[in-house]
Amino acid sequence: MCHISMMVNDEVKTIPWELILKRLKNAAGEDERIRLNLWIKADDRHRRLWNELQQAWNDVCQLNSGFNPDKSRAWKKVVGKIRKQYQKPIRSIPVHWQVAAACILVLFGVATGTRFKTSTEPSPVTYTQYQTQYGKSFVTLPDGTQVWLNARTSLRLSNRFNENERQVQLNGEALFNVAKNQNIPFLVDIKDIQVRVHGTKFNVYAYDNKPEATVSLIEGSVSLSAAGCPNIRLEPGNSSVYSHADKKLYTKTSDRLVTLWAGNELRIEDKSLAETARLLESWYHLKVDVTPALQRTQHYTFTVRHESPAELLAAMQKIGKFRYRIDENKITIY
Repeated sequence: MCHISMMVNDEVKTIPWELILKRLKNAAGEDERIRLNLWIKADDRHRRLWNELQQAWNDVCQLNSGFNPDKSRAWKKVVGKIRKQYQKPIRSIPVHWQVAAACILVLFGVATGTRFKTSTEPSPVTYTQYQTQYGKSFVTLPDGTQVWLNARTSLRLSNRFNENERQVQLNGEALFNVAKNQNIPFLVDIKDIQVRVHGTKFNVYAYDNKPEATVSLIEGSVSLSAAGCPNIRLEPGNSSVYSHADKKLYTKTSDRLVTLWAGNELRIEDKSLAETARLLESWYHLKVDVTPALQRTQHYTFTVRHESPAELLAAMQKIGKFRYRIDENKITIY
């Protein structure tokens, strides 16, 4: 049996990017706030780095309130300051661009809001678009609806949201926990489909460049409408899949891993390589193939937080005897 650990062993000497990100997004719990405060107070350089990141965060938020945000300028500014102040690494401060790119999670792994407006009406409609790039992010909409956005996802709504209806446009993947309001319907527009929400919690996987869109219901009730298809009303535990090519809508039982991606970490305990691969498929949204000879020969226990597929596989490879290949949308372990 193989066991590996990817937990941080010395939080004082390692920059706690995950805690920093959660604190900036106001998503940190009391215990996490205490741990981050201890790290900030442990070294004056920690305090200075925290202040720089807070300032960069505030810059981006301020820029996003206008119509032409320049988030790149704010990020370059903070990286420049970090370069000057941290010539000697703590263990190490990520000051060169390749490593500093990991810190982009703080700014661009979150949903950045861009506002723009149309001028075709006497009273222009203003739109806000939340956009994620490399990481996932948590957004609270004006009506109190909570939304997790996965990587490369955009969510758009107008300034008339929450008046006569609550309508959003989605490209990507999102987990919705909709605030209840029987008087104002909640609608999600995705390519070729509209989702009308009657209940609370559901997952939508609908990237414009993918052949299918999937809506999976966790709690409550939703109905789907698509041109040329009869409307479908889902029950909890079911998914509705729409084929853009065939223009067909059908229902199936949901995979229990459908919302795995929205968690803060993935814990794998004593799982075979085949079981581990299935969990990693849901976490990374990549196809993971394991040669049959290896599927049951090795077991793993570890926790994944923000490691890339390459970092994780390299760590696993030190324990298990296998090779791997990473293609654009597929991992092969052999």
